[in-house]
Amino acid sequence: MEYQVGDYLVHEGSGVCQIEDIDDMELMGKGSRKTYYCMAPVFKAGAKVFTPIVGSTVRLRPVAEVEAITRILDNIDDIECIQEPNERALQEKIKEVMAEFTPEAMARVVKTVLIRKWSRLAAGKKVMAMDEKILNLAGRKLYEEMAFALGKDVSYAQHTFEEAVKSHSDNTLLIGA
Repeated sequence: MEYQVGDYLVHEGSGVCQIEDIDDMELMGKGSRKTYYCMAPVFKAGAKVFTPIVGSTVRLRPVAEVEAITRILDNIDDIECIQEPNERALQEKIKEVMAEFTPEAMARVVKTVLIRKWSRLAAGKKVMAMDEKILNLAGRKLYEEMAFALGKDVSYAQHTFEEAVKSHSDNTLLIGA
């Protein structure tokens, strides 16, 4: 799918971006002239991202509509946590779910890790470093897209999602927490 200047997209690595220009460039040298989307990440002032229109391994997709985000928040109970007793297998499953590259998948990962984190804290245990790493990555992606779709800031989106999970996670048990 081709996009136009002014379109907002989710860039797999850089989050919500706006296309500022579409230009032929030779970024890698040696005759590798390609047409690139020249994008500005919405939540990283001054940053630029260049992604080839054809032949890129980086995925792009339209930003979720407000209805999709509202549906996630309203149906938080229906989002299944990732259940896996083995830590290494859990990490692999989380990577697989994140690779789906949808806000629903990110919500599933973030919900899973938040509940694991809160369960560990409630039990007097330390939060696992891997959980913090996953929350930083998946959480940033989810919260930025939510914030953009809702027309709010990232902290509002994070608070809204976390409150939705807290208010609906009373009976959730996680294996491996």
